[in-house]
Parts: sequence; structure tokens; C-alpha cells
Amino acid sequence: MLKDIGRYCAIMILLCDLNITVSQTKPPKDPMKLSFDFARFRYDEKEMYIEFYYAFPQRLLTYVPDGGGMKAGVELTLSVASKDSIVYAERMLVPHVSKDTSFSSMNLISMSNTKLTAGQYTLKVVARDQNNKSRGDSVSVPLNVKSLPTDRITMSDIEFASSIKKGKPGNLFYKNTIEVIPNPEGVYTNDQHCYYYAEAYNLLLGSDQSDLTLKTSVYNTIGKEVISREQPRKRAGESMVLVGNVDAGSLRSGTYTLFLALIDSSKKPVIASGKKFFVFNTVLGFDSTLMGLDRSIGLGAFISMEEPQLDEEFKWMQWESREAEKDQYKSLKGVTAKRKFMTDFWSKRPVGLRDEYLRRVATANTSYGVMGVAGYRTDRGRAHIMYGPADDIERHPNESQTRPYEIWSYNSIQGGVIFVFLLRQNGGDYELVHSTHRNELHDENWARYAQTN
Repeated sequence: MLKDIGRYCAIMILLCDLNITVSQTKPPKDPMKLSFDFARFRYDEKEMYIEFYYAFPQRLLTYVPDGGGMKAGVELTLSVASKDSIVYAERMLVPHVSKDTSFSSMNLISMSNTKLTAGQYTLKVVARDQNNKSRGDSVSVPLNVKSLPTDRITMSDIEFASSIKKGKPGNLFYKNTIEVIPNPEGVYTNDQHCYYYAEAYNLLLGSDQSDLTLKTSVYNTIGKEVISREQPRKRAGESMVLVGNVDAGSLRSGTYTLFLALIDSSKKPVIASGKKFFVFNTVLGFDSTLMGLDRSIGLGAFISMEEPQLDEEFKWMQWESREAEKDQYKSLKGVTAKRKFMTDFWSKRPVGLRDEYLRRVATANTSYGVMGVAGYRTDRGRAHIMYGPADDIERHPNESQTRPYEIWSYNSIQGGVIFVFLLRQNGGDYELVHSTHRNELHDENWARYAQTN
């Protein structure tokens, strides 16, 4: 990077306020959620500097009393593998302390970093609820590290941020004199700005040493440029920090791509980099031109539905909707606004998804409801809704010395995955205790919970 900021192991808590207040008095019912991103920066000719960014919704953590307040935390494990060898691993605790059980719907933010040589890697992140180890989330993604060229101007990845301001050394998010608070989700609401950070290198190469122009552009999904501005930048050194922001409040809900381009004196771009981000605008709503629309779903699908019916369907949609969509729906007033939201919600998703989703909800409510809990809210119901009917269900209802359990197999997901559901208490519900799906709870020692002795 422009300045080696070291390899911080400390953890900080940053609060990205979405202005929604919730109260939690018992363990959350929704699954724990990990949002993750990374960016690659130049370190030297042989190594790249990789930053990893993490976010966890506070309301999805389990809180326990701590003196006069409440505490929670996330146990985080990150590993980078090259073929079958681990080349980097890190474990950390991301803590959170609250004065009481009422807190805003904010994210817990953290980051870590390392240096890697060029190569193909597999990156895996596992997050566990500190106070409830059965709750967790994980992600596994390929990580391609390439050495940046030295014979031409080049640029790092773009890091999205929730804020950028003058910083102080020693802060986890401090680099190059500024504090950059990452936004791993890349999601912004209408009261936020989409901040960005990047670095450009090799600026003094060649005979043309005239000043450059930084062009910031935003394109919607169909390739229309909706924001464009230019800013002169001096070639003060071999490298340059590129920071700025765009107002998310000026964009309708949808998916966008941010492009940064450096333009030389001949008005030609010498280097450019792009990255997608998402906007949920509760004021302007969705722009139908941004989506691959299912034309079979129009307002007519909801025109006869009253507010209680709309609210009920949106409850069923909890496994399909994003956090920002849930927050947006909660803010709506009146049946007209909710009908429009539901139309936009399903229109931006694949053709036929609503019908298939509602069929799965109906099956879940019929087959997996228990003790007054609707089927779509149970672990087995959620799995059926999110992944469809299992290819095979292996049931073990009455075996000596083990509690009842089921093993669901999906042959076409991620090369084949399983879900293990265990009935911990008679009369209760089957709980997910293990899965090989990369985004689900993973516990290879789940059988210890099944033992009756």
C-alpha cells in the first residue's frame, strides 16, 4: 500500500446506524448473518496487501448480562489456503457491549489484513455467536492475487465505505492520514452517501507528466450513466489516493456500478476500475428499468390484497428479502405503498420465483409447524423454502441412545450438501445442528448433541 499500516489484530466496534430501533430480550430467531468483502492493494513488487472486511447485524447476536449492561460478540476465524496448504490463518473476537437490550439496527464492523504473493487461493471465513455457539455463518470464495504491472499506471480494488474522514494513527481503520470505515455489504439507503477508497500507482512513468483527471461515474443495470463528474488531480508523486462519495439519496432502489477512471491530457482513460453497489431508497422507490422484470407480475397481483394480507406475505418473504428491504417495508404506511413495494419486490426477481416461493411456504407451513410456531419460521421450514425439497431425507425417529434426527441431502447444490436436524427435546422442534452448505451452520461433532446418555 502507499503506507504500510501494519497487521492489526485489535478489534474495534463501529456503528453504522440505519435509524431503526429494536428490542431484544431473548435469542434472535433469524439466522446469524456474516457480510464479507476484501480489497487488494500494492505492497511491493512481489506481494500484495489484502484487506478483509466483516459486518454483523447487532440484533442477530445473543446478549447476556454483564454488570449493569449486556454483552455479545462474534468469534471469527479466517483462513487462506493454496491448494491443500494453509498460508494464513487468524482468529479474533469482535465484542459488543450495550447498556441495555434496546439498540439500533446497526452493524458490528471489523477488518484484518495480510500480505500474499501472486497465486490462486481459497478464502474461508467462519463466524460464531460468542454466547450461542450453535449459531453461525460462513463464506468460502476464491481469491485471485496478481502482482500489479510496473510498466504502466495501474489501480487497486475499490473499497466501499460508510464514512471517510481525517483519522488518527493507531485506529484499526486508519490509512494514509484518513479513517476509512468499510461497508462490506455494499448496501446504502437514501440517507447515506456511498463512500469509496482506491489507490493508483506508477503515476510518474512516461514523458507525459501533465495533471490527470479523476472521472467518477455511476451506471445502472442497463448500462445508463446516471452520475458523472470530473475532478483534476495533480501528479504529486508516484502514487495517489482516490477518495470520494456519491449521494445514494439521488438514486432509486437498485443495483449500480461505480467506475473510477484516470484520464490523461489527451482525454483518454489510462486506467479504470469498477465495482457494484446496491441502493434501497424508501423515498424514490424502485426504478423498474434497473431490473430484469418479470412482466407477469404487476400491480394486479396485489390490487385485491388488503394490508393484513400484504403484511402476512411479507413475513413469509423473510428468507428472500434483504435487511434493507425489511427495514423499508417496516417504514411504509398504508395499503397503496405496500402494494407498490410488493410489486417492485417480486418484479426485480427471476420469472416465476414468487409462485415457487409461495408453494414452498405453503408446504413448510403444512409440514413443519410445531407448538404454535408457523412452519416457515422453523429450521426445516426455512431450509425447504430456501433450497427446495430435499433429494433425500434420512429419518432416525426411534433409535436407542440417540435423540430423533433427520439428514436432508441436496445433490445439485455446491456439488452435494447435507443438513442435519435434531430433536433436542420431546415435543419441541427439529433444530439445525450441522450442514455442509458453505453459508450454513457447520459442526462436524453434531452427534454429541444426539446422545441421550
